[in-house]
Amino acid sequence: MLLNFQFLIRRTEFLLYPFTWVIIMLLLAWFTYNASRRRRFLGWALITLLVFSNSFIVDEFVRHWEVEVVPLQAIDADIRTAIVLGGGVYHDKENGKVKYGKNADRYLSVLELYKNGIVDRILVTGGPANYLEPWAKESEIIRDLYVLCGIPSEAILIENRSLNTYENAVYSKEILEELGEERFLLITSSAHIRRAQACFEEQGISVQPYPSMKGVGNRRWELDYLLVPSLDNFSKWRGLIHEWIGFLSYKLRGYL
Repeated sequence: MLLNFQFLIRRTEFLLYPFTWVIIMLLLAWFTYNASRRRRFLGWALITLLVFSNSFIVDEFVRHWEVEVVPLQAIDADIRTAIVLGGGVYHDKENGKVKYGKNADRYLSVLELYKNGIVDRILVTGGPANYLEPWAKESEIIRDLYVLCGIPSEAILIENRSLNTYENAVYSKEILEELGEERFLLITSSAHIRRAQACFEEQGISVQPYPSMKGVGNRRWELDYLLVPSLDNFSKWRGLIHEWIGFLSYKLRGYL
């Protein structure tokens, strides 16, 4: 049932993306025979395009949703284990290579923590990234990356059953309880950290969030940034709306 619900959300989520709205309004304008209605559809399509392609507007929304990056010196000195959430890792069947995707900051940020002795152990959580390739498990792929980077395999724990953030927390709990530690460092992307932290704390796991991969930097006032549209911003809206939908759906299902 859970798998079917997830599948439905992922397959219909595109209807909530601003670029989809632009396409729909353009199609409505194309197929309508009423001239006045056509102008309205075209006008709304233009307004939507201008608003959601504006860099300043989308960055303000992203900035208020993301969690600030934590400096190394602010990490709780009693924490010994870091939890790294998978996501975006997949096996490219065409050339036999691993693709780490845009979430690579999640996996790489823990290397500095381990090498500097801030954490002694890493738990990587994540099952199959692709339902059609159940053997290609994110946690195992990331573990192999860490071993290549010089981290001993005995310092790496894996949870390879979870299919989403909620299951990351549920299945990780079984492993973390055996460690006998009171608090853990939770590592994921800055836009994802709110949902991840809420899931782990709902399971009774005390975590300090350590967000990576901020989508936006400092507020800027350059003229081109404020006024010149960019289609790249639709991708930012897509990622942000995905997190909003994920947080809301988890809340409605009692995961948070």
